[in-house]
Amino acid sequence: MSRTPTPPTPQGPPPHQNPHSDPARCTAVLLNPRDLVIRAAHRLGVSTVIATVPGGPEPVGASGPVLRTPWHIDPGELIDELRALELPAPVSCFGFGELGCAVSAVVNRELGWPGNPPQALEAFKDKARLRSLVGDRAGAPVAHLTCLTKDEILPATDRIGFPCVVKPVDGTGSSGVRYLTGPSEAEHYLSTLDFQTPHLVEEFLTGTEYSVEAISSPAGHRILAITEKMTTGAPHFVETGHTLPVHLDPADQAAIGDLVTATLDAAGYRYGPSHTEVMLTAAGPRLIESHGRPGGDRISDMLELALGEDVFEQAMANVLGLPAPTEATRTRVAGIRYVTFDRAAAMPVIDTAPVAALPGVAEVSVCVPAGEYPPEIRKSGDRHGFVVATGDTRDGLEHNLARAVRALTAAEHAVKAR
Repeated sequence: MSRTPTPPTPQGPPPHQNPHSDPARCTAVLLNPRDLVIRAAHRLGVSTVIATVPGGPEPVGASGPVLRTPWHIDPGELIDELRALELPAPVSCFGFGELGCAVSAVVNRELGWPGNPPQALEAFKDKARLRSLVGDRAGAPVAHLTCLTKDEILPATDRIGFPCVVKPVDGTGSSGVRYLTGPSEAEHYLSTLDFQTPHLVEEFLTGTEYSVEAISSPAGHRILAITEKMTTGAPHFVETGHTLPVHLDPADQAAIGDLVTATLDAAGYRYGPSHTEVMLTAAGPRLIESHGRPGGDRISDMLELALGEDVFEQAMANVLGLPAPTEATRTRVAGIRYVTFDRAAAMPVIDTAPVAALPGVAEVSVCVPAGEYPPEIRKSGDRHGFVVATGDTRDGLEHNLARAVRALTAAEHAVKAR
């Protein structure tokens, strides 16, 4: 899907973008890139410098220098090594994970390269700060209170009212999210809470939750898809599946687009993919949180599979001044479903190849190491395995996903029965 781009609100110095860049003279510095990110750079024809942490796997398809440096701890060493390379402009650093996006912004600022300002990524990471920045730009804000100490949480739940949600201001992957229904439950929760960072107490929103995938450039923020999600529900709301794109009532779709645009503008986000979570309530969409990175859970892969939208290629092209697509090139549907295995027995070795060969299946993964017991699912990192698939229609997608999930669980049972 697409909507008329809204140019981001200018903040800080203008980007150093050349609209007539020669790909052969462009360089993308990539932080711990996945294989598909390296391939995207190669399709653009740009040179690459890959920075990977010491002891990490060898990048597949690397054609330029590979720097082994602990950039994830302190970017200073990486900045010094990049400065010594004297790379010709235009050049920019790209990271597409939560940490990589923040570090790449610092690298670009220190070296005078184009990219997002670090304060934009800082705003996304601090959920309370982002809520304050967005305010009522696109509808009623979500009632919330920031608790700097553990003792502030219980009074905050009284002020916000029950039910409410408590979560770390800088949490990711559903980690630490807790739904509370009343004072006694809140007191029990606090008795076991290991308080290490400020927490947010906010009103519980009722409606249907979606995520919105967008790409930002000097031309504006372009909505790529609205993604439907499934979760475990209360108390942890761990995501168990995603489907994209979904098409809503045009008025709701437009209101969601306005909320996402307002959020990205408020953060000062200029370049690259974003992933914004919203709740569509009876009173319209409300902001849950937003991130200056691609959606996790293979959402970026699903965008390419279903719509031909390569957010990695587009992000690098936009920053380096190269031509980039402005519309989807496919009209399919893609989805991911997480699979839960038997927690009463150790995980066996499962041959996933027969499942991967089923029609429509793009990827199959078992996340629990063989010999270990599948954990209780309390955060996204606890999930046991998944299947990614495509279909020409929503019904076709659901058929392909269901068949693959059945085959994967049947394979687990067959191995355990031997």
